[in-house]
Order: sequence, then C-alpha cells, then structure tokens
Amino acid sequence: MRFSIAVPLAALAVASSATAAAAAPCQEPELESVASDDPECHFYKGTRHFREKDYQAALQEWLAVMEAKELPKELEYLRLNAQNNLGYLYYMGLGVRKNTELAIQQYWLPAEKAGHEEAAYHLCHAYAEENRNVALGYCREALRRYGRLGETDEGDAAVVAQLRRYISHLEGR
Repeated sequence: MRFSIAVPLAALAVASSATAAAAAPCQEPELESVASDDPECHFYKGTRHFREKDYQAALQEWLAVMEAKELPKELEYLRLNAQNNLGYLYYMGLGVRKNTELAIQQYWLPAEKAGHEEAAYHLCHAYAEENRNVALGYCREALRRYGRLGETDEGDAAVVAQLRRYISHLEGR
C-alpha cells in the first residue's frame, strides 16, 4: 500500500517541477516577462547563440520556433525569420553538415513564398551560379521587398546597396 502512494506522489513532484520549469522566465534581455519555453524566447536565444558562433545551439532554438504549435499572429514573423536562419545554417554548413538543397527547398523557398525579404536575398545568391535569370528574379524581388519596408536600419541599407550592385553584375553592366 505504501508503494502505491509513493509512486503517485513522486509523479506529482515530477509534474510540478516540470510545470515550474516551463513557467520560468526567459533569460534574454528585455524578455523577462516571457516564459523560457515561449517561441519568442527561443528565437532570441537562437539569435544570441548565432552571434556567439554556437551554431548547434542556435539550430536547436530556431527549430523549437518552427515546431511551436501555436504562435500569435503578431509573432508569426519569428517563424519566418527562424526558417530563413535555419536555411542559412544549412547552406553555409554552420553547426550542421552543409546541405544547400535542404537550405533552398525546405527553408528559403517556403519563407520566400510567405514574403520573407531576406529569404529572397539568399535565393538571389544561391541561384547565381546555376541560373542567372532565376537569380535576377529573386534579387529584384528582394530589392522590392526591402524597399517596401520603408525606413531601414544600417544593415538593411547595406543589403539594399549590395543587391543593387549584384543586380548590375548579373545584368552584365
């Protein structure tokens, strides 16, 4: 009889500690009000890991964003950003075995179809050697999308300038 009572109590202790762990706040700056298992926390942890060159950890965090069952509409862009970033990891072979086909087919093409500007930018470069006309199409689309963003930060402005130069190069000017 004692054994049967101990097992449910142990299970209850494990369940309550799992719940407590899930409710822990995100440790990323300015995200303390978000739970550590929230897709937003995973996305920004992935970004931090990427900047720290811990690509395998970034991969795991961004995969968690992709696997999130429900994502509020206002945070859906995080899923597209994670998808784009995963494509970059696979294309460059950062933290994973290099797989350009997977990067293009599973990550960049779907993100580009959903309207992600950086995915179009990556496809522009990915197709440049294989098919200049396809690459030009993606370059122009990326330029159009970045232009639609309006006021951009320095990074986006540099991408736009680079895209313009690259389009000129592909057009043979």
